[in-house]
Amino acid sequence: MKHIKKYSIVWMSIFLLAGCSFMSPKDSTDATLSIKPYTLSEHEELLLSMAGANNPQFFTVNGKIAENEDLTYSVEVYHKGKFKEELLLTSSTQDKHFDGKLISFTVTELDEENVAIKLSYPSGSTSITYPIEVASLARSFGNLVDKDSTLIKDKPIYLAAWVGTKGSMLRSVAPSENSELPESLETYDIALLYKVVWTDAEGN
Repeated sequence: MKHIKKYSIVWMSIFLLAGCSFMSPKDSTDATLSIKPYTLSEHEELLLSMAGANNPQFFTVNGKIAENEDLTYSVEVYHKGKFKEELLLTSSTQDKHFDGKLISFTVTELDEENVAIKLSYPSGSTSITYPIEVASLARSFGNLVDKDSTLIKDKPIYLAAWVGTKGSMLRSVAPSENSELPESLETYDIALLYKVVWTDAEGN
């Protein structure tokens, strides 16, 4: 819990620092929404290093959505390529304008049998402790997008993945075509995929 509290303080600092460096996008319309990777500054990297954070993945969101629309954030779990469950499904209904606002995903190894999964979005954050026998796995964590990606309503976009395998050969996580599910998920014993969906708000 101490680690999670420490990371939360650093997260808040980075979200505030990064937010000051963006201007509102020009000609933003209800029909346009995009996400791209965010590169940390040296100061932000230092803050994370001091907190002991494990390679978090940050992204910026640009555009705006209608009042009856929403962005949802979640983590999908796959075992040897087969979908198992969805974690931390979060709907940030109050966020409608995204002028370079930050979102992030990280997986922190708490001990040999548990990880902490954390999602941060413009109006808050959510986390969960999840059982994974990390001591027996070769692991990799990285982005699935390497450029500005336009969202299509009701189509999931996969931004990052944490993967692990018990085999001696671990294929590195690489950007996927059109931000879809990465290829060769079946080669990993477990995969945690960060998913964002532009959708209608609940009740519409």
